Order: sequence, then structure tokens, then C-alpha cells
Amino acid sequence: MKKTIGIIGGGNMGEALIKGLHQSHHIFVTEANAQRVAYLKKKYRVTAADINTTVKEAAILILAVKPQDMTTVLEQIKSCTWGKPVISIAAGLTTRFFEKYFSGRKISVVRCMPNMPALIGEGITGICAGKYASAADMKLAQKILATIGQTVIVKESMIDAVTAVSGSGPAYVFLFVEQWMAAARSLGLNEKDAKNLVYETLLGSAHLLKQSAFSAAELRAKVTSKGGTTEAAMKVFFENDKFGELIEKALNAAKDRSKELSK
Repeated sequence: MKKTIGIIGGGNMGEALIKGLHQSHHIFVTEANAQRVAYLKKKYRVTAADINTTVKEAAILILAVKPQDMTTVLEQIKSCTWGKPVISIAAGLTTRFFEKYFSGRKISVVRCMPNMPALIGEGITGICAGKYASAADMKLAQKILATIGQTVIVKESMIDAVTAVSGSGPAYVFLFVEQWMAAARSLGLNEKDAKNLVYETLLGSAHLLKQSAFSAAELRAKVTSKGGTTEAAMKVFFENDKFGELIEKALNAAKDRSKELSK
């Protein structure tokens, strides 16, 4: 028998979960945008419902709305979520934030930090347990989130670090590719060739890194022949030791901002 999952919020991440879950579960969706609702119903054959119906019908509730909209949602559902595990994918909102809304009831809350590749089923999500989330609840959350990629269980104190490393991580990759492409064009390559060379190099290198027994540093050393072209490029990247320092500084800025948002 298919289990019913309720999803509040049908945006990009909500759709990613719907895409992964709709064939094996009954999905109830609450979404304010009427056009978005029509699209989700047509594409995934989900049941669109008001918030009270979604909460009532669901065995598991996924909160996929923006952090700034969460208080409004919780005010509407706090009287009718007794006993239902809650999975939140809202950035910056702690499990304690949710537990306070259900004061007096031991509501299971699992906090998640997915990333953008979840949209194609290749994301990675950091998850942590709230005060009342059991091992079974965490296992269930992992199973659900496995439909959009891999999961890593961490302590909640590490979620800000997860946000900085993998949550924001795709933007770092996109920025590097953006600049890589611009540099390729500056060397005289046309847009089509630059894109093909950069994208395929990126994908091939990522697959090699994942499949190889060697570390990133070891693989880099294998490409970097003494006195060769790669070494010339590496010297520029590591000039004055700024490259690693810049990355560390950027990740710390993201981590600090994540902490600020959770207060």
C-alpha cells in the first residue's frame, strides 16, 4: 500500500521531491500559485489540496516553503500535526524553531539541507534529527531524500558547515565555469567550442575523481608535469597562496551567514 506524503510548497525543491516520490507514494500538495498547481497536477498527477487537507491526509509532512513564509504555515498547521513526522528543507530554521511551535507535543522534526542538483536527482542532502526524531524517523527521511540524491547525517551544529560546503557549493562550481568559459573565449575559442571543452572537461574530471582511488591532490599532481603547461597555470592559481585562502574565506562567510539566519 502506498504511503501518503504531504508537501507544502511546490517550488523547485518541492517539485524535485515530487518527481522522485510520485510513482511510489500518494502525494498531496499545497501550493499558493495556481499556475504552479496546474503544472504539478498535469505532470505528476498529484492531488492538490488546501493546507488542512494535506496535513490531515499525509502520514509524513514535508515543509518546502521559503523560510520567511514558514511562520504563516506553522500557525495554520500547528493544531493538526499530532504524531506526524515533519521534514523541513527550509534553510536557516533549526529543529528547535519548529518544536517551539508544537509546544507540549513531542513532534518529530528532521532538518534537511539539500542542494540544487537535487533538481535532476543528483543532489546531496545533509540531515539532522530534532529532539524527538527517532532512528526510524531518520531512516524514513533518508529514504525519502534518497529520491533526489545522496544523504549525509550530521549533528545539527554542523548544518551551517553543510550549507556552506554543499548547499551553496553549486554556485562555486558555476562561478568557476563561468570564468573558465570567459577565459576560453578570450583565447579565441568560439562559444560552442568553449562550452564543449569546458563542460566535458568538468564532467570527465568529476567522474574520474569519484571513481579513482587517488585523492584530488594526487590526481592534480598526475596532470601537472614539471616544467609543463599545467604547472604554469598552477603557479598562477597558487600565487601568494591566495587561492586556498580565498576558498576558505568564502566558505566561512557562507557558514557565518547561515548561523545568522538561524537566530
